[in-house]
Amino acid sequence: MSYITAIETAVPENCFSQETLSSFYMGTTDDQLCKRKIKIVAAKTGIDKRYSVVKDFGADTSTFELFDKASDHEPGLTERMQLYKKYATGLSISAVKKIRNFEERKEKITHLITVTCTGLSAPGLDIELIRELDLSPATERSSINFMGCNAAIIALKSADAICRSQSDANVLVVCTELCTIHFQKRFNDDYILSNLIFGDGAAAVMLSSQPGEEYYGKKIQISRFNSMILHNGYRDMAWQLSETGFIMNLTSYVPGLIKENILPMLDKIGLKSSSITHWAIHPGGKKIVDDFAIALNLDKTLLTETYDVLKNFGNMSSPTVLFVLKKVLEKAGEASLGDKLFAAAFGPGLSIETMQLQYV
Repeated sequence: MSYITAIETAVPENCFSQETLSSFYMGTTDDQLCKRKIKIVAAKTGIDKRYSVVKDFGADTSTFELFDKASDHEPGLTERMQLYKKYATGLSISAVKKIRNFEERKEKITHLITVTCTGLSAPGLDIELIRELDLSPATERSSINFMGCNAAIIALKSADAICRSQSDANVLVVCTELCTIHFQKRFNDDYILSNLIFGDGAAAVMLSSQPGEEYYGKKIQISRFNSMILHNGYRDMAWQLSETGFIMNLTSYVPGLIKENILPMLDKIGLKSSSITHWAIHPGGKKIVDDFAIALNLDKTLLTETYDVLKNFGNMSSPTVLFVLKKVLEKAGEASLGDKLFAAAFGPGLSIETMQLQYV
């Protein structure tokens, strides 16, 4: 079997209110209609604050690192990747080192899986972490790259398979995204939305073939994974490389597609929402979460942790669902043995990835 034995998270030190971030964005254009759209969308996101590895969004323009709102210069892919390399490893380590007794536990780590879609290089984040954390050079490693917001569940699926096939497996999964380094001075509807919801963050998860210490007071066993690709949403969520950085397509049709398909997906796998006690849903956007609740006839209080992460961190792509799951598991003391947990995240394609867990 496989068990989640720890989840920890980290964000950069630069915290900006949604008002500050939207004001910065409005300051990059003289078009009054665009300014108005930005202000309206920002107010509807359900986000109070987000974090970034760069200070530019709130700093004086004389101290900018990448985005100078007083300049017409649009940072290129090289500049953005240099910032990724500068900050991604440190943020990842911040999350990993929060794991209780990590210095002792790291001696038993057999595998490392890194996840990211906001930066690429070789040697990559996997080797950087093995070096900086002083893991065994024999640690087996793999990377899940460019798979977007639901990549954490895909990584956990890989870790689960390792744990089920190796009785002494201890897998460290690290998801790190620096979404804000891809801010673009673009003003179409897709970019107004993406510039106003994404933030930076990292999450580290330990999975083991044995339950080990009870990090949350109960053992958390992974039961099952399921996937679904919605081909009619193929162009509604996409992530492309360009000379000026990564370009996001995120249309307003995404919430509706999820709303229409999540119940049929659960029916197909024989899962009734009434059998689930705890929910960890990726907050891809406020309307996505609202429509998810409507589709399954869930009281929104069951998604408190999802709304809370959206409010205080925004959408950080892959680590976000782990921020939510961490908050859910922190309430394990109030849960009963046998309670079932359900996690879901949504990514390019349009794709849905789900995970079922249980307190045992």
